[in-house]
Amino acid sequence: MSGAYIAVMKLKLLISPLAGGAFFNECVDVAISEFKEVLGARITDECTVQHERIGTMDFVNVGLGEDSFSALARLSFIQGAFVDNGEGGLIPLTLRPDFPLPKSMVFGWKYQGKTNELVTQLALNLALHHADTGRAPQTLLDPMAGKGTTLFWALQYGLNATGIEKDASALSAVHAQLKKQCKLHHIKHTAAHGSVGQKNKGSMGKFIKYDLAKQTFRLVTGDSCDAPELLQKQRFDIIVCDLPYGVQFKAGPKRSPLDTVAACAKNWLACLREGGAMALVFNNYQPKREELAALFSKLDTVVHPFSAPHRMSESIVRDILIISRKQEDFNLNRLVR
Repeated sequence: MSGAYIAVMKLKLLISPLAGGAFFNECVDVAISEFKEVLGARITDECTVQHERIGTMDFVNVGLGEDSFSALARLSFIQGAFVDNGEGGLIPLTLRPDFPLPKSMVFGWKYQGKTNELVTQLALNLALHHADTGRAPQTLLDPMAGKGTTLFWALQYGLNATGIEKDASALSAVHAQLKKQCKLHHIKHTAAHGSVGQKNKGSMGKFIKYDLAKQTFRLVTGDSCDAPELLQKQRFDIIVCDLPYGVQFKAGPKRSPLDTVAACAKNWLACLREGGAMALVFNNYQPKREELAALFSKLDTVVHPFSAPHRMSESIVRDILIISRKQEDFNLNRLVR
């Protein structure tokens, strides 16, 4: 390996109590899976990744160099990190995720059916890790945005964020949250609203747009299957989406959202840049992981083996599927309906 030598430190990563509320009984397994996926290439033989419980606290013991600390600070499960001095003492590290906006932008808004913030952050970390578009700043699309948890996280990560949501009431709700947070924290911003295309389709195509912290936030109302038209063929570096879990899914006679994803998949990929990555959060009961993976495998994509299943309830075992769009031999025209 070329370059300057970077000393490896033995670290203990404290798992946040919030991870228990996000990943439940599998929070340790999910934490280790995220660490290995995002930072696994930086692990050396000097220290293996293993779980340790001290009192009531759970740690992930790893060996890392200082050049990994910024990425470490953004892992979804991190509460803190400590250097193990080898004599039973722990020295706390200062980890700075360098988020440009206050935490309340993501965590300060509660509503029925909200996606768990740490699950969303995990999916975002995975998509960013696998994206290779060579662009900065990067752009994110959530094609089923709800009230914008993924979009708010994207702002925290310095990304330009765009979402599509079929429920038109989301526009006013998200606008109220953004306006409130900007006022509370004295964030300079500009806000605009308008409509994409013709204005004879009811609320479809209406949007709000915020420019703040040198980034852009946009939410558009419409059918996710019409993403290329709604977004005027704009393409994105990553797509992150929390799919309907099936239990409350009422878009058709079937409880599984697989048919809806199948109808949207080609156009979602048409919105993804070459080398871009997609992270889909789903209920492994419906659709099955194998079914969802097979759907995208047929579309000239790479489906990654990462998996971090965690049981939410008797009817929901949540997992994340990671998909990359190939950089070569990819015919965009063949994907657009």
